[in-house]
Amino acid sequence: MKIPENKTYTLFGAVVLCDRVVPRGALAVKDGVITYAGERDMLDKTVGEAFDLGDDYIAPGFVDIHCHAGGKYVTHVDPVRASRHHLEHGTTSMLCTIYRGFTTDEYLSFIEKIKEASENGCGNIKGVHLEGPYLNPRYGAQSSESGDRPVKENYMKLAATGMVKQWTSAPEVPGVFDFISDISKMGIVPSIGHSMASPEEVSEAVRRGAKLVTHLYDATGKSIEPTAFDGTIEVSFNTACLIQDDMYYELICDERGIHVRPEHVKLAAKCVGVDRLIGITDACEGEDENTDVNFVNGEIYGSLLTMDRVAKNIKNIGFTVPEVFRMTARTPAKVVGIDGVGELKAGFKADVLVLDGELDLKNVITSY
Repeated sequence: MKIPENKTYTLFGAVVLCDRVVPRGALAVKDGVITYAGERDMLDKTVGEAFDLGDDYIAPGFVDIHCHAGGKYVTHVDPVRASRHHLEHGTTSMLCTIYRGFTTDEYLSFIEKIKEASENGCGNIKGVHLEGPYLNPRYGAQSSESGDRPVKENYMKLAATGMVKQWTSAPEVPGVFDFISDISKMGIVPSIGHSMASPEEVSEAVRRGAKLVTHLYDATGKSIEPTAFDGTIEVSFNTACLIQDDMYYELICDERGIHVRPEHVKLAAKCVGVDRLIGITDACEGEDENTDVNFVNGEIYGSLLTMDRVAKNIKNIGFTVPEVFRMTARTPAKVVGIDGVGELKAGFKADVLVLDGELDLKNVITSY
C-alpha cells in the first residue's frame, strides 16, 4: 500500500480508538492530519484515494520515550540510523535517551547532534531523555564531572537547549530535590529511577514535581537492608512509587518477562490503572536475533526491543488492543508533552500503523 505523496487518503479497516476497536471503521486524512476516525457508515465521504484493509487494525504510531539505540546505532552517536531503525518498527515518535557518564560539554554536543537529525529528515525524533547522571551508585555510576551532586550551572545549560523532555534522577542523591524543582519549572518532566529511595524521599520528589518512574521494577531496591524487623519486608522504591497519586510508570515488557515479570505488570495495572502505565523499549546497542534482552558480560543491560514487539508482549500478558495502544502511544505522548500524536482523533497528526490480528506490523504511515 503506497500512500499518496500529498498525505491525503482514506483507510477502511478495524480502527483502534482509545476505548474500543471499530471493526467496520474508517480513517480519513487530509494533508497529513486526521479529519475523521470512527464508524465507516458515519463517514460523509472519502478523501483522496481509498484503501480497504479488510480486518487489519488501523492504529496510532508508537511513542517510545526511553530509547538508547536502534540495532547497532546509538541514538546520541548516530541518531539518523537509530531513529530509522525504530521507524521501520512503527515508532513514529521517540525520545533519544542518553545515559550517565558524560561531561556537560559532551551532553551538549550529543543534544545538538540529535536536534540536527530531528530537523533534517528524522521526523520521529521529538526530543531527548537524559537518564542520569544523578543516580544511585548501586544502580548507575555518576558523572566524573559533578560526582553524585547536581551542579545547577551544569544542568541548567542542558535544560536551556529546549530539547530535553524527560530527565531521570534518584531522589536520595544529595541536591536532587532542588534539581527536580528547577527542571520542572522549565517544562521538563522529572522522572525518578535507578534508586533505592525511602518512601519519604519518593514523596518529597513527587512534591517537587516528579511525574514519572523510569522502568518500574528495574534497577531499584529498598532503603533499609537488611529488614528492620525479622520476618517482615521493607517498603521498596517500587511500592513507594506505586502508592503515589498521578504518577506514571515505564515498563520494559520483553517476551520472556526478564525485565518485568508479567505478574508485576498486572499488579501495577491493578494498583494504578492501565492509563498510568507506559510501554518502553529501553533499547540499547546490540544485535541478537535470539533474544529481545541485551546481555553484557552475562548481566542485563537494557533491551533489544522495538515498540512493535513491546506491543505484542503487552497484548500477550492479557491487555486489550485499545489498552495496548494507550500504553504504547497515547499515555507516553501525553506525559512528556508530544502534542497531536498518540491516538486516532480528528485534528491529530496522521502517524498511523497497519497491523494484522496478531499485531504484526504491516505498514507505517507518517504525517511528515
